[in-house]
Amino acid sequence: MWLIELSEKSYAVYVLVLLGIATLLSLASYFIVRFIILRLTVKLLFHSGRNHYKKYTDREIRIVKRLSKIAPILVFFILSKSGLALDDAVISAIQTICGALGVINIAIVINDALDAGSEKHLLHKHRSIKGYIQIAKLVVSGVAIILIVATLSNKSPVIILSSLGAAAAVLMLVFQHTLISLVANIQVSSSSVIQIDDWIEIPQLNISGEVIDIALHTITIRNWDNTISRVPTKNFITDSYTNWQPMFDSGGRRIKRSFYVDQSSIAFASRELLQSIESVLYAKDKLHYAMEEMILSENTKQVIFDGLTNLGLFRKHIVAHLKSRKDINQEMYLVVRQLSPTADGLPIEIYCFSKSTNWVDYEEAQSSIFEYIFAVANYFDLVIFQNPSGKDISSLSYIPRTIRTDKKRPA
Repeated sequence: MWLIELSEKSYAVYVLVLLGIATLLSLASYFIVRFIILRLTVKLLFHSGRNHYKKYTDREIRIVKRLSKIAPILVFFILSKSGLALDDAVISAIQTICGALGVINIAIVINDALDAGSEKHLLHKHRSIKGYIQIAKLVVSGVAIILIVATLSNKSPVIILSSLGAAAAVLMLVFQHTLISLVANIQVSSSSVIQIDDWIEIPQLNISGEVIDIALHTITIRNWDNTISRVPTKNFITDSYTNWQPMFDSGGRRIKRSFYVDQSSIAFASRELLQSIESVLYAKDKLHYAMEEMILSENTKQVIFDGLTNLGLFRKHIVAHLKSRKDINQEMYLVVRQLSPTADGLPIEIYCFSKSTNWVDYEEAQSSIFEYIFAVANYFDLVIFQNPSGKDISSLSYIPRTIRTDKKRPA
């Protein structure tokens, strides 16, 4: 054979010729695997049936490229085993390099496959498994490093692992934050307290926004002002925070706001007041019929004895108004109550739930309710309290100018 004859004449030329042949075969295997075999395989596995016209994703293209690079490594490794007239040192070097490159490429392919699985899981489920994926990638990378060291040193991986046992304390010290984050990530993910797209609020860190990523070490939150905050995962185990997502799932968003009534404007209901209130009552409202009976009875003493005040009628009217609104959830709590009197007046609290949990709809419903309350309070002879403004003070201090009379100077 001409290669054997060449090896006898010039060993260096023989080695170069073998490397050239191996390079050509490896390039041919790379193109065959990448553009024919792997494309057909990916098409059959991922793009069959309804997904026939689906385009390749970036992740699939990356995996195909990385798998294609394993073919040239296998070609070199097989040629080194074919019994060609090469020195043992050259064969050992080729096999060592092929082994190390093969381990690196396989580890990268496994990591890309793990990322692809995480992305597909996130599409079908709302829970992120990125923390577990990162742990798996760390394990794969660790195993790959051990195999590479074992290949380069020509020793068993068991010996490498046994030598690492002595350095376990140092490794735990180095990776202590990773271990803490691992435990925290497992607790957060297993209990489902935080998921992607949840609204998280952490007042002590001035964070309020939407969770966009749950990783091993950090949880990324996009705040409502479009800034990005990254919070260590362990903080969600040790510190307090508020998750607003259950509110969205409940079907109602709480409205809890107070306004203050001037206590000096509270009085017993009179006939004139009842007639004024009747104009703003609903025709089919129970309070409307009760008001008609009180007006017709003209029994003022009974009104006082029953403790019927303009504020009591006002509260009942607000309750009736809230029950008539379509944007208020009638299946949840609906209360109009008094709180303890303060120096600013008597607080009246509105406690109910809007049907829509959308922020814009919620604010619109809340604003509409209180605009109606402030407008209708005058019909009940009630004064909504507010602190005096500069205009109020200036109107009190206004004194018309008087014409001074000239006085004679003392002699």
